[in-house]
Amino acid sequence: MTLYFVQITFILIKEVFMDIKKSLGVKIKDLRRKNGYTQEMFAELIGVAPRHISRIENGVNTPAIETLGRIAKCLNVEVKELFNFPSFHDEQYLKNEINEMLSNLKGKELETVHKILSAIIK
Repeated sequence: MTLYFVQITFILIKEVFMDIKKSLGVKIKDLRRKNGYTQEMFAELIGVAPRHISRIENGVNTPAIETLGRIAKCLNVEVKELFNFPSFHDEQYLKNEINEMLSNLKGKELETVHKILSAIIK
C-alpha cells in the first residue's frame, strides 16, 4: 500500500510539474512577443540557442535558474512574474482540474487519492 501511495503521489506531482513547465513556456513566449523579440533575437540576448528557447516555450525544457534570471532581465520583469499564472491562482480553474483528474480514477487509485486528500485537508 505504501509503494502504491508513493507512486500515485509521484504521478500527481509529475502532472503538476508538467503543467508548470507548459505555463512557464507560454508566459515567456507571451512576454517575448510583447517585447518584439523573435526567438533568435531573444536567444542571442540571453545567451542560449534558439532551439532551447523553442523547447522552453513549448514546455519541453525547464530553464536553469541562471537562465531564468537572464530571461526576466531581458523581458523587464522580476523572476516571480514569470510564474504568475492566472490559472494556478483561480479557484474555479483548480477545482475543475481536480474534478477532471478524479473522474479518470477508479478503484484503488481513487481510494489512494481519497486517503492523500484526507491527510492533507485534516
